[in-house]
Amino acid sequence: MLQAYLVDDEPHALNMLEMFLTRTGEVHIAGRSVNGFEALEALQHTRPDIWFLDIEMPGMSGLELAANIHEVEPDAVIVFTTAYDHYAVSAFEHEALDYLLKPIEMGRLSRTIDRLLKDKGNAVKSSADHPDRQSLMNSDEPNQLFVQMLGKFRVTPTNGEIVMWRTAKEKELFAYLLLHDPATGVVHRDRIIDHLWPDERYEKAKIYMHTCVSLLRKNLNKMGMEQMVSYKNEHYMLDKKRIRADVYDVLELVLRMQRGEDVPLAQMEQTLHMYQDELLPQEDYFWMSELSQKMERGALELMLKLSEKYLELHNGKKAAEAAERAMWHSPYEEEAYRCAMQAYLSMGNHDHVLRIYRDLEARLSELHIRPSVVTTRLYEQISLNAEEVTE
Repeated sequence: MLQAYLVDDEPHALNMLEMFLTRTGEVHIAGRSVNGFEALEALQHTRPDIWFLDIEMPGMSGLELAANIHEVEPDAVIVFTTAYDHYAVSAFEHEALDYLLKPIEMGRLSRTIDRLLKDKGNAVKSSADHPDRQSLMNSDEPNQLFVQMLGKFRVTPTNGEIVMWRTAKEKELFAYLLLHDPATGVVHRDRIIDHLWPDERYEKAKIYMHTCVSLLRKNLNKMGMEQMVSYKNEHYMLDKKRIRADVYDVLELVLRMQRGEDVPLAQMEQTLHMYQDELLPQEDYFWMSELSQKMERGALELMLKLSEKYLELHNGKKAAEAAERAMWHSPYEEEAYRCAMQAYLSMGNHDHVLRIYRDLEARLSELHIRPSVVTTRLYEQISLNAEEVTE
């Protein structure tokens, strides 16, 4: 059994990594830290077989931590984990065994563990002993695409390579097929032409589209993703069963909330953590505006629901944090300010209630309007209660 030590400043990332490593059946978690300083203290009394280090951490980066570890233990095995691909060269300059891009996937992580086991001369256990892990590693299992669209646009197959687009239109076509009607993904050929080549003559645009589809298929085939784009009855479709996209996860959770399902707090927090930026902010795709607005509204609803749930659990601090994030996300959304006022009231922090209300007044004055009657009455009620408590 391999001994692993995990370091990441995000508790959720630590939990996910620990869960995946445990699931391999080959790894015991010897310890975990949320910063490099704690990890160096642990180094005084532990010598794990492998260190998993996040690169971007406050105070001491994973690269700095790796250098400190190697000073004490020159043969330490390091695996870096990060959401950013531009650290790869630096990572391998630190003689890292591997470099895993977040979100880390089980199949990719299993190959890293197998590589370490082979380096240590251990025989890989039989499929009867570890059926789950062996099924993940089975070469007959279809590859998957992992797509990041919230913030940076990045597409990564199971093998860990990043898809490099040969043309801007090939990239846009993939995005369009992925985002058009997330439920089915089926889109008519002429609709693609209207949205991606609106200013071209139809026959010429059709040639451009066929060329672009061909480029996309060849690119995906090269990555081991055969038959990802299908065509039937003048309709194109992506095989979404083999795609994991952050935008799908967010939309699915928002839909569940709108249906009135009880979504666990941890899942809501995880989804909000994923929603660090808007949908493809670096791409100027006019056809995406409706979905982008839907995502923005869905994220706001999620923040407000999270604040409401925390308030029901009498956790005013968490409720205020979620509400303040909603205020930052949508500065003119009065409901966000009301949630924040109620959260601070639950903690007895009347000064913050006043601050929130004044912030709202200042924001709305930019539009030459006043807070609504509902908000004003809530503030007056809170102010009255505060005066009674003072007396």
